[in-house]
Amino acid sequence: MSELFKSALGYFSSSNSGTQENELVGQTVEIGNAKLRVKKVIAEGKRICLCICCTRINNWKGICLEGKYSRLMAADEESNKNIIQEINILKKLSGKPNIIQFIAASQIDKTKSSHGMTEYLVLTELCVGGSLVDVLRIRNGPLSPEEVCRVFWQVCKAVQHMHNQAPPIIHRDLKHG
Repeated sequence: MSELFKSALGYFSSSNSGTQENELVGQTVEIGNAKLRVKKVIAEGKRICLCICCTRINNWKGICLEGKYSRLMAADEESNKNIIQEINILKKLSGKPNIIQFIAASQIDKTKSSHGMTEYLVLTELCVGGSLVDVLRIRNGPLSPEEVCRVFWQVCKAVQHMHNQAPPIIHRDLKHG
């Protein structure tokens, strides 16, 4: 995938863990046809913010959708291009096993944002179990060989699907995928 997310994820080393109060919590955002209420900020950096949100969407039979909302800021044309490319890749891969489901995306022009940067809002499914790192932190011991093989197989299937695209898609930071 693009270098954008690799560099954006680097901001997380100095990021907010989501345990502190954040002005976004409780706010409503609109992404595509979805109106979302921000429940929790799970990571925040200079140009990226990841939130957990919940909404009811009529065209999805009234179910409550819990999703991960990403707020990405682009300060220049190169960043704009990279974010748009990333969104297109998410759309293309969505719906495949072991790959996160893309739901919707919206753009706020820099002339309409409070910070003078173009803002992209991306809604994806929320993987409620957390990352593999989160799972390992709460366990009392290592994964069993069977669990390691199951996780590795799922990652390999997703990477295989990405590599089979034309042109092939390369994921450069699987630990955050």
